[in-house]
Amino acid sequence: MNKKINQRVDELRGDIVKALQGLLQIRSVKSSPEEGKPFGKGIDECLNEFLSLADKMGLVNKNIAGHAGYIEIGQGEKMLGILCHLDVVPEGKDWTYPPYGGEIHHEKIYGRGTIDDKGPAVASLYALKAVKDSGITLNKRVRLIVGTDEENSWEGLNYYLKNEEIPDLAFTPDADFPVIFAEKGILNITMQYEIKTETTEKTKIRSITGGNAVNMVPDYCQAVLESNCQAMIQKRINDFNLKDGFSLKLEVADDLLIIKSYGVSAHGSLPEEGINAVANLLVFLGELESINGCLDRFINLYKQKIGLETNGKSIGCLMEDAVSGKLTFNVGMIDVDENSCKLGIDLRYPVTKTKEEVIDCLKSNLKGTGIELLEGKNHKPLFVSQNSRLVSTLTEVYNKFSGEKREPLAIGGGTYARALENAVAFGPLFPGQKELAHQKDEYISIKDLVKITKIYATAVEKLAQ
Repeated sequence: MNKKINQRVDELRGDIVKALQGLLQIRSVKSSPEEGKPFGKGIDECLNEFLSLADKMGLVNKNIAGHAGYIEIGQGEKMLGILCHLDVVPEGKDWTYPPYGGEIHHEKIYGRGTIDDKGPAVASLYALKAVKDSGITLNKRVRLIVGTDEENSWEGLNYYLKNEEIPDLAFTPDADFPVIFAEKGILNITMQYEIKTETTEKTKIRSITGGNAVNMVPDYCQAVLESNCQAMIQKRINDFNLKDGFSLKLEVADDLLIIKSYGVSAHGSLPEEGINAVANLLVFLGELESINGCLDRFINLYKQKIGLETNGKSIGCLMEDAVSGKLTFNVGMIDVDENSCKLGIDLRYPVTKTKEEVIDCLKSNLKGTGIELLEGKNHKPLFVSQNSRLVSTLTEVYNKFSGEKREPLAIGGGTYARALENAVAFGPLFPGQKELAHQKDEYISIKDLVKITKIYATAVEKLAQ
């Protein structure tokens, strides 16, 4: 390890913390576009703030039409890229500390984006500064590229790739250590069902809403009902709440019954680690009698084909390979009114499978049900040989720094790495750490923030010399 780099990072510790706190105080969730701000005001403000940090350091930087930005050091024909993003998913509910406060408690910085991905972006920026300040000669240019729409459709990075120079090799600090050599494919779909309301039922569902983003396990969902069966529904709720994972509550407002379902959020690639409030509510509603008939048929189909599963087994999508493991199936959002039902699904499929295989399985199992499948974004799987220079060098950097002997990993998460031919994810989570991305009370410890800055600086030194 380069002692000079590590010493410089330690000297910059206060600046690193302050910079991250400033970015966390900006709610950079995608919103309606404005003139010169393609992803809304918050993301634009965050991008400009990040680039201003580089400007104050005297580092070359560029704002690419509000879609992305970059900071660059070094010289040479070839380029090493570091791919980060500044947008975040919505904050959700019930945080212990303000999600956009950047507050420090017990040597931890709390806020949406501390892990995914503002913390690693700040670490990468200060890694470049530490390398430059240490006087290390680089034979490649090193470009830190920051995207602005990673949590949605990747428009920001795609704009960059169409208009700017593409790195020869790259890593993205948006997953786990030691290094990720394979990422499952990501497919988002919407299941749409037309509702023809029948008026003879004792219980009529006015609406069901839940979820903040399709790539999050929803921690809240509610159904608004017209019903004269309040006592029966309350009894059923009491019975269901005795079951593991169920947390339902009944409220009355303006002669309407509101059933609230509470879950535990998790990243959409790890649905088994959360408690899905949407799934729980639909399973509960499937136990009620005399719901508006057409919607009742949809809810029963849901119970039969999806239920509480996170592997797609009952809907015919049970897939697995030796490289990346099992397919995951996350019900991320629901929107039901009196006319239609829309269910947002996030699937992560094994690297040896294809989108077409997944779609064919779904269509086959939903044939004749009246459910229409609408395809959303699809990101093909990523696979980089474990013997490649990129993977082996990053593995060595991590193992030397940590004193461990770890092997490269395959994950279900999706990172910017799959946008390039020769790129992989590298940190920031250390082995054994809980995945906090997309969850309430997301944080990064100051110790780990400084540590990953040193690791990324070392990686730059090794890959760009």
